[in-house]
Amino acid sequence: MSWPKPPVSMQSKTQDHGPVPMDYVGKHKAMSSKTVVVDLLWQGKRQFAFTVNEHVFNPIDSIVGHKLVDLVLSEKIQVADKNVIDLGCGSGVVGLCAITKKAKKVLFTDINPHIDGIQKHPLFRKGDEWQVQDVLADVPDASYDTVLILPPWMVVKEGHQIAEATFESGIFRPANLYGKILTDSGRVLKPGGQLVIWLRIPLASFHSFIELLTVAADKFDITSARVLADGVESMICVDHEKSAVGRWMYKLQKGGVSNDAVWMFLSLTKYDT
Repeated sequence: MSWPKPPVSMQSKTQDHGPVPMDYVGKHKAMSSKTVVVDLLWQGKRQFAFTVNEHVFNPIDSIVGHKLVDLVLSEKIQVADKNVIDLGCGSGVVGLCAITKKAKKVLFTDINPHIDGIQKHPLFRKGDEWQVQDVLADVPDASYDTVLILPPWMVVKEGHQIAEATFESGIFRPANLYGKILTDSGRVLKPGGQLVIWLRIPLASFHSFIELLTVAADKFDITSARVLADGVESMICVDHEKSAVGRWMYKLQKGGVSNDAVWMFLSLTKYDT
């Protein structure tokens, strides 16, 4: 497994420390019920504080969020002098990390309208932008160098409407979201531009990954694809879970190998022509 625990922690300065539900949806509903201010630490050093607005996905305990922050801050993802999109930005922590690593410009964008306020962060510069939109519908063609995206991992049940203005937009995704991300990113990236996307690939339907690569091949050079981090979900989560009770609950909720998945941060490069 090439997914070592990253040297990242997020500490709430204002959140209540009472018990939260153990189930994933209930936990995030509780965590997004009020605005909180969070300190980001990397390699034991404070980087900056950021605000998670009410109704926005709270990344304090996000294993994949911490990994993407580490990939940017460790410069395994190069953003210096590049125009970067923090797609599905939520609190904006990933885009703010890109700013600290000298990104030329950052677009913070999400379908959730409650991201308003990112533009007031001290790190936000005159040339940076924020925008509420569905994926990258309103972004001009060939205008950015890098897209960073952590898609929600839970596929919404058929007939259920995602509440876009709540935490639900951060944990549920429609079945076609990966395809839209690939299509929109391929359009807005400049030739040679980079898409870094987190994928959750269920072991029971690994063929879906092959199908996804087929879609990606329309815009991206699959021969140059790079895996930045990967591992089996159950092993990653047990390794990252702080408490013995939490590790036991995770194993209980998984329900066996058939429900397990591979996690992967995949880097794709748009064709040069």
